[in-house]
Amino acid sequence: MRLRVCTFNIENLFTRFDFAGFGDTRAARYLPPVVQFLGDFGDGDLSKFPEFKRTLQTAAIAQDDDHRQHTALAIAQADADVYCLQEVDSIDALTRFMQAYVRKIGVDPYPNLILQEGNDPRGIDVAAITRDIRPAYARSHAALTVGDLRRSDIGAALLDRYPLAAAEGRGGGRIFRRDCQELEVLVGDTRVSLFNCHFKSMGGGRERSMGRRQLEAIAVRTIVEEKFPDPQTALWAVCGDLNDYRQVIRISKAAGSAETVRPLDDDAPSGVDPLLNGFGINLLDVLPATERWTHYYASARHKTQLDYIIAGPVMADKVRGDPVILREGMPHRVPNLDDPRYPRVGWDRPKASDHCPVVVEFDI
Repeated sequence: MRLRVCTFNIENLFTRFDFAGFGDTRAARYLPPVVQFLGDFGDGDLSKFPEFKRTLQTAAIAQDDDHRQHTALAIAQADADVYCLQEVDSIDALTRFMQAYVRKIGVDPYPNLILQEGNDPRGIDVAAITRDIRPAYARSHAALTVGDLRRSDIGAALLDRYPLAAAEGRGGGRIFRRDCQELEVLVGDTRVSLFNCHFKSMGGGRERSMGRRQLEAIAVRTIVEEKFPDPQTALWAVCGDLNDYRQVIRISKAAGSAETVRPLDDDAPSGVDPLLNGFGINLLDVLPATERWTHYYASARHKTQLDYIIAGPVMADKVRGDPVILREGMPHRVPNLDDPRYPRVGWDRPKASDHCPVVVEFDI
C-alpha cells in the first residue's frame, strides 16, 4: 500500500500581524519587505504606530495572497498522503489556509489537521495534515527537558558522544525550540511513526548554534530508540526542517555561476549528525550531490539541504522510486535553476516558500 510523505516548511503561515518590528530591529526582518523599506522600527515614537500598523496590514494582505496561492500549488503538486509542515501559526491558520487556498485548487480534501503548540516565541509550530491515511496517534514532545534526557541511559550516552550538545545542555530547560511532533499513522493494518521537527535556525552563526541542533537531534533519536525495542527494524522516519547541512553547493560569481559541491570534512560536525551517524538514512543521498539541495541562501550564494526525511533501514528499503524535491515555487533569483515556475512567481517574491518540499513514496 502506498504511503507518500512530504515535508515542507511553508514559511510563516500567519493569520495575525506581528507588530514587534516597530521597536525590535531583529523582529523587523520578518516583516514584509516593503514595510522594512517604508517603516521606521527603532525610534520608539509611538505616535507613528497607527500609520505603521496600517502599512503593515496593507502590505501583508497584498503580498500574502500570491504567496499562499503558490504554497497551495506546491502542496497540490506533492500529492502526498501525509504532510509534515513547519512554520504554522495555529490550527486556525492552517484550517483557514486549507479552506481558502488548497481546497480551491480542486484536490481531494485533507480532513485530518494536527497541531500542538510548541515553544517558539514567534508562534511558528509544526503541524501535520493527512488525506486517505488515518492518524492513529499524535503526541507533542515540546515539554521534554535536558533533565529528562540525562535521566535516560540512551540520552546520557549520546550526550557523552557529542560534546557540543552536552555543552549546550548545561543550561537545562526545554530542548526543542519548536517541537518534535510524533505522529503514528495507519497504512492498512500497519503502523508507521513519523517525527515532525523544526530545529533551531542558524541565526547568529552556524557554529554558535550547532550545539542546540545536535541537542535536538539527540532528543529525537532518544525518543525513537525508547519507542522501539529495535529501531533498526521498525517503521519510522524523521521529517522536517533540521536547519543544518552536510555539504554545500557554492555558486561562483567569477566563473559564470559555476557550482562546486563541497562536502564537509570528515571531522567537521553538523547539527544532524546524531540522527545519521550509524542510525538513520538520509533518503536524499540517493540523488546526485548537485540535486540534494532544498534551500538557497542568497547572501552566501550557496545551496544546501536543510529539509530531510531520515528513515530507519527497514523503512528506507520500502522507498518506491527516487525522492522528489519540488522547486517550481522557488524565486527566479535562485541561480542555475531551469525548472518551470508557478504563475506569477517573482524574482525574490512572491514564492511558495524559501524551502523546497521534499516528497518520498513508500510501499508499506
